[in-house]
Amino acid sequence: MVKRLWNQFKEYMNIEVDREVARVENSKALKMILTVGLLNSLLLIVLDKIVFDRVRYVALIGCCIFLFFLAFSYMNWPELKDGITIEVELVTLLMLVPVGIIEYLPKAEDAAFLYLILLILLPSLILDKPWHLLAMVLLAGVFALFRNHTVIEDSVRDRNFVRILSVTFLASVFISHYAHSRIKSFHLRRSTQVVAEHDPLTGIYNRAGGIKMIRDCIDKQESGTFLIIDIDDFKLVNDRYGHQKGDEVLKQVAGILQSSFKQTDIVMRMGGDEFIIYAAGMVDFEVSRKRLELLNKAIHKVVLDEKAGKYVTVSIGGAINDGSYPTYDALYKASDQYLYQTKAKGKDGYSLLGTSYKRGPQ
Repeated sequence: MVKRLWNQFKEYMNIEVDREVARVENSKALKMILTVGLLNSLLLIVLDKIVFDRVRYVALIGCCIFLFFLAFSYMNWPELKDGITIEVELVTLLMLVPVGIIEYLPKAEDAAFLYLILLILLPSLILDKPWHLLAMVLLAGVFALFRNHTVIEDSVRDRNFVRILSVTFLASVFISHYAHSRIKSFHLRRSTQVVAEHDPLTGIYNRAGGIKMIRDCIDKQESGTFLIIDIDDFKLVNDRYGHQKGDEVLKQVAGILQSSFKQTDIVMRMGGDEFIIYAAGMVDFEVSRKRLELLNKAIHKVVLDEKAGKYVTVSIGGAINDGSYPTYDALYKASDQYLYQTKAKGKDGYSLLGTSYKRGPQ
């Protein structure tokens, strides 16, 4: 019983975080923490000057710290992106340290509250495994208890002690649960997106998901080979062998298309028996031609009727995009024309356009 609960707790606290999501969320968190911290320090300087006609060293130190981290982050952003979670956690701890030192000075006349507010607020901005954030909160709580021992006034020290213990406990529970809930919501959003963007029969991208990704590639002028693939006489397959056999053929062809190209290439089912592929970076005409020959041979292994020696064939039309195609529609139109050339030549083959969009077909 105890072991099972412990394993559930470990699983809860160690929930996996998508690296790319964490990078995006923690980049935003770091920018917000540093920007708000700098603006707050500048505001303190202005208010000190207006109200007290002097500037406290605390505001100046805070301003310098935030300026340093802002400058350091922007100057080293490409290198920091992969370790952004560690940096934002480090910045958070370094922000808590001076606040804790100031709030728990030996001659403090009242119990501290700002440090404890920040102890709840700042870690909740970070997206990381719950146990990482729990360790950070506990470390900050221990630091506050250590600093509180320097407070001379007994009543202030006792009130601080009670507050630190209660807030550290509440912050640990809240932040751990909040981090777990955030990660789960991102998992749910991701799984919902995967379902929305993928074809339920074949498991590859569907029309909406695939077109969106290819359009993104074209907008970024990422070169590659665009292919339209039709299964030859697919209607006859359904009529002669039944729709169950037709579905099996679609799944087998989709599997061959996926295995014939890189994992980063976009493979989608446009609808019916039509598939589209965007092989990013494949711009050499001879390389593309050899890839299509191998693809045709692989698809011939999908057998329709073993006794009759019937197998699946496809017609392929494609265009190599060197970055000059302005839109998805222009690339589709060029490839579609070459698909019809393949069908006019008797199907079971390919036709490939290798010239720039601006020059047009030669």
